[in-house]
Amino acid sequence: MLVVIEDVAWIVEPYIFGKVIDSVIDVQIFEKKSNILQSTNKTETEKLKELEDEGLLPDSVSTETTPHSSIWDSIKVSLKENPESTIILPLGLWILAFAINSGVGAFRRSIDPKIFLRIYTRIATSISRTSILKKISISKTTARVELSQQFISFLEFRVPEIIQNTISISGAVIALYFFDWIISLTCLLIVLPMYIINKLYMRKVGKLQKEFHDNYEEIYDVFAKRDPVHVRDYYNKLAAPQKKIANWGSFNFAFMRFTLLIIFLVVLYVAIELDNFSAGELYSIVAYLWTFVSATEYMPELLENWSSMKDIARRLREDNNA
Repeated sequence: MLVVIEDVAWIVEPYIFGKVIDSVIDVQIFEKKSNILQSTNKTETEKLKELEDEGLLPDSVSTETTPHSSIWDSIKVSLKENPESTIILPLGLWILAFAINSGVGAFRRSIDPKIFLRIYTRIATSISRTSILKKISISKTTARVELSQQFISFLEFRVPEIIQNTISISGAVIALYFFDWIISLTCLLIVLPMYIINKLYMRKVGKLQKEFHDNYEEIYDVFAKRDPVHVRDYYNKLAAPQKKIANWGSFNFAFMRFTLLIIFLVVLYVAIELDNFSAGELYSIVAYLWTFVSATEYMPELLENWSSMKDIARRLREDNNA
C-alpha cells in the first residue's frame, strides 16, 4: 500500500508541474505587458507596435486592421486579471504530491529492512529444520539458503519496482489521453504486442532459470572435490543457461526499442502537425513519455527476476510440502 501511495503521487506530479510552468509563463507575460504599457517615453502607437512584435497581442488582433480603441479595451480587460494568484493552487498541489511521494518513500525505506530481515531469518531457520529432518545435503541446504536471500531481496526491492512500473505504464497512458488521444492510443496499442513478447520471454527464461538453479544447488559439492578442472567445467555448465537468457534479453530489448521509436514518431507528428501545446503541456507529455519508455525498458529485467523467484519459491515450497 505504501508503494502504491508513493508511486501514484509520483505519476500525477508531471501533470501538476506542467500547470505550474504555464502559470509562471502567464505571470511573466503579464509583467512584460505591464512594463510596456507603463513606459512613459513611448507613444500609444509605439506601445501597441512593441506588444505586437513581442507576440503579446491575440493572434486575431493586428494593429494595422483592428481599431486601436478596441485593442486598448481588450488590453485593459486582460490587465484586470492578474495571473499571480492562479499559480498558488497548482504550486500547492505539486508541493503536496512531492511531499507525499518523498515522505511515504522515506517511511517505507525505513521499515522495509526490518520486515524482510525477519522474514529471511524465518525462511533460513525453516530450511535448516527441513534439511535436518529430511537429511538433505549440506550443499543443497546452503545453496537454498542463499537462493532464499535472493528471494527476500526480490520481495524487498523488485516487487515495489514491478508495482511502480505497472503504475507508471498505465498512469502514463491514462495521463497522455488528456493531452491527445492519438498519443495515448499509440502507447496502448504498443503495450499489447509487448505483452505477448514478454509472455514468450518468461516461458523461455523460466526453463533456463530452472536449469541454472538445478546446477547452482551443486556448487558446494563441486568445491568439496578440490579439483580445479572440475570447477572450470562446472562454471562453464552454469554459464550456459545464463548466456541463453542474455540472448533472449537482447532480443526483447531490441523489439522494445523499435516499438518505442514508433511512439516518438507519433508524438512528433501530433505535436507539430495536429496540436498547439503550451510549454507546460509539452513538459508533461515529454515527462510521461519518458516515464512510459523507462518503465517499459526495465520490464524484461524485472520479468527475468520474477521468473527466477518463481522457481526459487517452488523449490522452497517443495521442501516444506514433501
